[in-house]
Amino acid sequence: MKALNKIAKVFLLMLFALMSFNTSKAQITSGTDFWLMFMDNYGPYSSTSDLTLFITSNVNTSGTVTVNGLGFNAPFNVTAGVVTSVALPNNALMKTNDVVGNLGIHVTALNDVTVYGLNRIIATTDAFLGLPTSFLGTDYIVLGYTSRSASLYSEFGIVAAQNGTVVTITPTAVVNGKPIGIPYNVNLNQGETYNAHGSTNTDDLTGTVITSNNPIAVYGGHQCGNVPDDTYGACDHMVEQLPPTNTWGKNFVTCPLATRIGGDTWRFLASDNNTTVTINGVAQAPINKGQFIQTILTTTSIITSDKPILAGQYSNSSSFDGVTSDPFLMLIPPYEQFLGSYTVTTPATGFSQNFINVVAPNSVVGALTLDGVPVPAVNYTPIGASGFSAAKLPVALGSHNLAATLPFGCFMYGFDSFDSYGYPGGQALSQVATVTSLDVTPEIATNIVGTQHCVDGLVKDQNGIPLTGIRVDYLISGANPGAGFAFTNASGIAQYCYTGNNAGYDTIIGSTGSLSDTVLKIWQSALPVELSSFTSAVDNRDVVLKWSTVMELNNSGFDIERTSDHNSWTRVGNVAGNGTTNELRNYEFRDRNLASGTYNYRLKQIDFNGNFEYFNLSNEVEIGIPDRFSLSQNYPNPFNPNTKIAFEIPKEGNVTLSVYDNGGKLVSTLVNGYKAAGYYTVDFSASNLSSGVYFYKIEYNGLSKVMKMTVIK
Repeated sequence: MKALNKIAKVFLLMLFALMSFNTSKAQITSGTDFWLMFMDNYGPYSSTSDLTLFITSNVNTSGTVTVNGLGFNAPFNVTAGVVTSVALPNNALMKTNDVVGNLGIHVTALNDVTVYGLNRIIATTDAFLGLPTSFLGTDYIVLGYTSRSASLYSEFGIVAAQNGTVVTITPTAVVNGKPIGIPYNVNLNQGETYNAHGSTNTDDLTGTVITSNNPIAVYGGHQCGNVPDDTYGACDHMVEQLPPTNTWGKNFVTCPLATRIGGDTWRFLASDNNTTVTINGVAQAPINKGQFIQTILTTTSIITSDKPILAGQYSNSSSFDGVTSDPFLMLIPPYEQFLGSYTVTTPATGFSQNFINVVAPNSVVGALTLDGVPVPAVNYTPIGASGFSAAKLPVALGSHNLAATLPFGCFMYGFDSFDSYGYPGGQALSQVATVTSLDVTPEIATNIVGTQHCVDGLVKDQNGIPLTGIRVDYLISGANPGAGFAFTNASGIAQYCYTGNNAGYDTIIGSTGSLSDTVLKIWQSALPVELSSFTSAVDNRDVVLKWSTVMELNNSGFDIERTSDHNSWTRVGNVAGNGTTNELRNYEFRDRNLASGTYNYRLKQIDFNGNFEYFNLSNEVEIGIPDRFSLSQNYPNPFNPNTKIAFEIPKEGNVTLSVYDNGGKLVSTLVNGYKAAGYYTVDFSASNLSSGVYFYKIEYNGLSKVMKMTVIK
């Protein structure tokens, strides 16, 4: 928390003692342009692969799928919230090793779409979440798996998004004679593909470092692997499109796969040297860049690390626990990359058991919807003290929509006899690995109940540069509890606004990953200004108004209004307020040159939101009659073209006020008639007169007086 004054600090400490809480537009996995590929599946049967893209969108849209190397072109149409399938020819599968091909799959659309790929051979299937071209990076580390035989290998694949792309690969296993740990280059043009296999039954390309001069799409996995090792029969294809390392994270919550008895195999891959991974509170031995921790988790778990990692959940082979299943690879994004809604789908046929794993904040448990119906709270299991809960939801064949008011994780998978598939439903593709600081402002603010308040969360990297597309979660505790989230804009600011309907204090916690910042909000239902006094005094023809405040809230200022008949109020001036203050403030206003009579005054207090209230002066103010006859010098003088002439008469009588030119010729008669005793001011316009000296004369009850005035044009 940033520095507050001493009183505010004491107050916050008292407030925190009474409350408990969990702390826990961005670019997401949708876009209008994708470069994808299908890696080699089970070699002996790859000629029978069914390759399908599942495409969905939040709006009705259309697009095209092309494979230039095959002359393939397929237009598609998408209905909002429904999945469209596009089948690709079998020869779009990249079946060669260490050879450049031209099998890049280009997906373009008029509006943002999400794309999933399914690579299916009966008994060896997996799926992946496609990442839009705008998200692709230049630094990757491969996540795959260990080979099981001399003919089925660990593998990775690359697609170039631009011409003139040079890819540098440092393999962790021999690739077609290329030695371990020695970098080699591959040159690719847009849409060209490269697939690489390990060479022996012990090879594992996990940890292979891939860099490039232009953005590329990278895939990792296995042609057909056994999990957790070769002692368990029934291999299956494993694949995911890998995110660049700058989007890896440090905070994960996990859910076991449905039906599995012995748990799931996990790998946690390091992006930096000396990385410590903590699993359910137990720190593991440090690992270096490209190294991984492999373990089996049987329960919901909390995973944290001190440096960014990539997390992969592997379904074990069928013989591992004897249930209907098989291996697949599914990436698990850090929870700061969760989204608020997803549309996912099962394959059209071939899988008798389909599930969606949900990992959701506790505050939306019971409110998160699946196909428009809230998922009952009884379906969830808390994930330790993480503030999240997990649910395993069986679903029917077809597409499914999930939504909540806060971001959550969604993972689609399914099983059949010696077959399986799995993929993440989506994620916010932000550079969470580079986030270093979060600053939420304003630290403390006061509003009137029923108005809107906004907080800004500024996110920066280690160099102090604002980051775009980072999700900041906001948790509100106190008089107006609630929660929400926002993504940082180009200035690195994630703004969240809400309306406070209850008077009192709110604590607002902004968080992203393991970073958090806390600010305070005060909601006032009382009058925005508390007046301690409001008085008047008469000074000749002036009325002097004075008032004091002991508290002001969002006070823009005061309009001073006057009436002489209690019906029609006239604004006669304004005095600026002092915003928000708890200190005594004194104000004064002088209403000048009033005619004789009785007046009433009121203050119209106005806040910065346009709200206002009135304070009435308790007494009437009387301007009396003069005690002598008088004619004042006109003001202004000289003038052009308007001026004012004031006079006083102590008793009623006939009054004539006239204007003459320098030759004594009558120019204008301003007053001619009976007047009661009092003070008078008359307006005179010389718009039709030329420059020069003029005279004005008053005659009253046998008395007269002449004064000179000057017109200058």
